[in-house]
Amino acid sequence: MKRALFLLLPAVLLVLIALVGCEDETNPKFTRLRVYPDCGVAPLNVEGLAIASGGNESGDPTGGNNNLEITWDFGDGGAGGSTSVAYHTFTRDENQTFQRDTTYTVTVKAVDPDGKTTTISTLVHVMADTLAIEASSNFPGGAATTNDTIRFDLHALACNINPDIDDDYRNLVFNWDMGDTFVVFEGSPPEPVSYPYVFSNRQPVFNYEEAGAYDVTVSVTYPELATTRYATLHFDVISP
Repeated sequence: MKRALFLLLPAVLLVLIALVGCEDETNPKFTRLRVYPDCGVAPLNVEGLAIASGGNESGDPTGGNNNLEITWDFGDGGAGGSTSVAYHTFTRDENQTFQRDTTYTVTVKAVDPDGKTTTISTLVHVMADTLAIEASSNFPGGAATTNDTIRFDLHALACNINPDIDDDYRNLVFNWDMGDTFVVFEGSPPEPVSYPYVFSNRQPVFNYEEAGAYDVTVSVTYPELATTRYATLHFDVISP
């Protein structure tokens, strides 16, 4: 008797697996979703492709998705048609700030003739500019003394640059001009020659030895995009 039960168990399991598989086929499901490009500068034109299968496939196919009705929600109030391919334009968000792009969740829904549904989503990042930069210091008001050490910082944002990931900055070239000069004696006889204080790192540190008004200018170049952006910080330095 035990042997008979052991022989029946594999057969029962196969039947259950088959039933589960059949049940899965009665519900629609997505096999692919792509929105291209998924990052760019507004206005950003994108093309969406969604492939779904399963569900009740009776009747004529719609959009190559086996009679599934496809609807698109681009996350900004825009919608697509009822086919597997959709086109959309993301416009600029006037409330957009530097630190973050505007991220939209694109959601696609498939409905079969029986009303069974499934959804899938992906993200699209819409930028205000190809490269955005923001310079700052530990003296945000620009008031400092000749005893103060000023620490500068630079954040950048682009499709391939996350402002919070240090390693992303390796693709950028920095040039800081502190608006101050130092003197070197050159030639024969030696003559004084003035050179600007410049730095090529992302977070330079500087101390002004003389009181005065200084404009610090930084340029950031993204060679891959042949793009350069500039920012300026003003300092009023006094003697303590």
